[in-house]
This record gives sequence, C-alpha cells and structure tokens, in this order.
Amino acid sequence: TGREQFFTMPSNCPACAAEVVKLPGEVAWRCPNVSCPARLRESLLHFGSRPAMDIDGLGPAIIDQLLENRLVINVADLYDLTEQTLVQLPRMGAKSAANLIAAIAESKSRSLDRVVFALGIRYVGATAAKALAGHFADMEELMAAGREELLTVAGIGDKVATSIQDFFQEKRNLSTV
Repeated sequence: TGREQFFTMPSNCPACAAEVVKLPGEVAWRCPNVSCPARLRESLLHFGSRPAMDIDGLGPAIIDQLLENRLVINVADLYDLTEQTLVQLPRMGAKSAANLIAAIAESKSRSLDRVVFALGIRYVGATAAKALAGHFADMEELMAAGREELLTVAGIGDKVATSIQDFFQEKRNLSTV
C-alpha cells in the first residue's frame, strides 16, 4: 500500500536493556538475562499453566501484581506466599487469596513430567518431559544425569540433552528446583 514501515530489530531487551542475542541456526532474538522481568513473567505464566503445574487462579493479572510488589523473583517463591500476604494486594479478597494458596499447595502433588515441563527447560516440551520422567526415578536423578545417559532416553537428541545439562548447570536454576 506504500504505508509500510521499515522495522529494525532492537539491539537491547525492552524490559531489562540487556543486549539481545540470536543463536546460530535460529530465527528468534532472545534476551539472555535470566533475571529479566519479562522472562520471569513468562516463566511464571508457563509454570502455572494448565499443562504444567495447573495452578488455578495464577493468571497474568495476579502475576503482574506479584512482580510489581516484589513478592516473587522465581517460580519457587510461589510456594512461600501466604494468604496474609496476598490479601494485601489490590483487588485480592480473602476468598481469592485462600483459593490461590490452596491451588499452589495442590500443585505440589503434580507428577515429575509436569514439573520438568513447568521448569521451562529450552526444547523440553510435554512429550520430552514424559520421556525423561519415564526414564529417571526423580528430579535428583535427572539433575545428576550425564550427557550420555540423557541421550539414551527415547526422543532426546543432542540439542535437547545439551539444553538440559545447561539448565542444571545454572546455579539459579538449581536453587529454584
């Protein structure tokens, strides 16, 4: 139409100003900052989603409030929330706070495959998470697995095995788990 505008990819993340990176062979540009507020928001949304930990009531508006009030800095902080803390948030009544705390507590009984999927390990979708959970007895065994053992799991290839190892070598990820 002649009204098109030229787009230039930002060189810095709009949320945290970290320099964005494009990995070889990939199309997407990504923020590499594991402490980026936008990445944290998306990881919380994924973690609480129905196919992951299925935390009813943990939607975008609540997550935004938790982040704005600095009540969470990683997904593990969800498990430290209390009703007393939540009722102090705007538009959060006692019943809603109690329901959210109950949903968070209920999520502790999720299966290993859902926990692995919820962690948001790059390239590990629901199918790969099921395969990993079928092979490893628990999270500790998965975390300790070497590259060769990961490659013996059906459906886990070189790229996924590397991603899993990289994830569990990051100190912040280990402390979260």
